Amino acid sequence: MFSYSKPIIVLFLFIFGVLFSACSHVVYPRGPIPVTMDVVGPIDTPNEISLVNGVADSELILIATYGAHKYFADFKHWTDLIVDQLETELGRRGVRVKPDGGDIFTVSVENARLFWGAWAIRCIVNVRMEKVDGTWSKTFEGNNTSPATLYRAIDGAAYKVVLAIIEDQDFKKAISQ
Repeated sequence: MFSYSKPIIVLFLFIFGVLFSACSHVVYPRGPIPVTMDVVGPIDTPNEISLVNGVADSELILIATYGAHKYFADFKHWTDLIVDQLETELGRRGVRVKPDGGDIFTVSVENARLFWGAWAIRCIVNVRMEKVDGTWSKTFEGNNTSPATLYRAIDGAAYKVVLAIIEDQDFKKAISQ
């Protein structure tokens, strides 16, 4: 009887250790935070533009670890969400955004990071935009903290990167040329 219980205990400890040694999480912005018109007003341009996701493959990338937790992001999915919000915000400001028209801009989430501090969680996301013809490119950063939750930090970082893009004078010139 004793000879059977030892392997069962070892097996139980092994399974318990594997199951509870680390937890993996896939994180992404939950939804857009609208940019009000009093923050960034109308954008005057006669041109049509098209925004394209520049991240080719969907893959999970480790962006943070915290204790036994690992946090992953799919930059293709993040870019889709940011492109959708940019299209909405630019359309509200009078820019003609078409799926296949005019000047084409690629949008790519290049990096995202999470940091835990004593009182807040920080998310930093870097987005690169470039005109397909190669005449313009720029990297924008969204940096946000939240004392409440990880997802508020992520949502705020996505909002801040969209805000940085639509209020950037170089971007406004690029869509007007």
